[in-house]
Amino acid sequence: MQKKLIDEILKKTGTPLYIFDADELKERFSQLVAKKSCNVKLCYAIKANPFLVSVLKDQDILFEVCSPGELSICEKYNVHPEKIVFSGVCKTKKDVARAYRMQVHTITLESPLHCQYLLDVADESHIQNVILRLTSGNQFGMSENEIDGCVQKIAKNPFIKIRGIHYFSGTQKKIAKITEEIKKIEEYCAGLKDKINLDFSEIEYGPGLSFDYFAKDDQKRNFSDFEQVIQLISGSSFNYVIELGRYIAATSGSYVTKIMDIKSNASGNYCIIDGGINHINYYGQMMGMKVPPVEHIKNQGAKNGNLQKFTICGSLCTTADVVLRELLLNNPEPEDLLIFKNIGAYSITEGIYLFLSHPMPAVVLCENEKYSVARNPIETFSINS
Repeated sequence: MQKKLIDEILKKTGTPLYIFDADELKERFSQLVAKKSCNVKLCYAIKANPFLVSVLKDQDILFEVCSPGELSICEKYNVHPEKIVFSGVCKTKKDVARAYRMQVHTITLESPLHCQYLLDVADESHIQNVILRLTSGNQFGMSENEIDGCVQKIAKNPFIKIRGIHYFSGTQKKIAKITEEIKKIEEYCAGLKDKINLDFSEIEYGPGLSFDYFAKDDQKRNFSDFEQVIQLISGSSFNYVIELGRYIAATSGSYVTKIMDIKSNASGNYCIIDGGINHINYYGQMMGMKVPPVEHIKNQGAKNGNLQKFTICGSLCTTADVVLRELLLNNPEPEDLLIFKNIGAYSITEGIYLFLSHPMPAVVLCENEKYSVARNPIETFSINS
């Protein structure tokens, strides 16, 4: 991204802020589409970054929505209901009824209670697709016996159609674990079809593909794990909906923060920034011990010096607010910028934004060297008082 454009944005928003590159997002998504097999459809888990829904909504993709609020985000962006998979563990009957009236593509049944909610609201207005979530041994989904019971109840209702089984066990998984899970879920689905004489053709699977935030090489065009997953399922008798979140979104985001102060003591050198761990969250960051790609932009006319290691600390009044411990910088000064890369997923939604009543950062979308402010900075002191 050109410094001239960043300067223009900063005049409008100040720091800290998130910048999401729509061109990068579309390019990465197009590469994924080109690499998938014909029995695969992609699904974006919008919890990774809901601000990207507006960029992806016209693509050939489904959106996994896990709360009433996320459903409202889709409505705000005019996402066609046929692209929405309404999931989430905490659905009320009202939530299920709302999704049903919207005629979303699929409603995920996480429990026998969710199944009953849908049976209560379904009528002759339309046939509703559902997927039944099989538990991986945690609080999500249902046991095999519970799924059997739901299937038998749904079979009596002509207005509900079972599209398939949903399975997701976690994120940042290795290929060996994914291979094991695919074998397990396909064997289960084949057995379920035979046991209950159930006709369905799809598996919705979240592989939890890993993204290496701390790789020395640029990861924007690294699709090796995705390609291996496609190879595993390309010859399957089942069609797949593959759920991806950070794997789609990560490379599209940058976080811009300003150096506010420079300190040195017996422990080392420190840069204090106007952001912090309330805004920056790399999976596996481990209290700043790993170094993601960071760009240092010096003020015009600033002098160069020797490279030195700096610990990057945020604006929170806690010793936990350590973003990076050993970042090599060339004579950093107050007002310089640090741009953290690959921050398109989760940082925007997972931060502890209300801690110390700092403002929530602005959010900017860039496309074709132009930008729009999706969210201005938001003061939080009124929420905390």
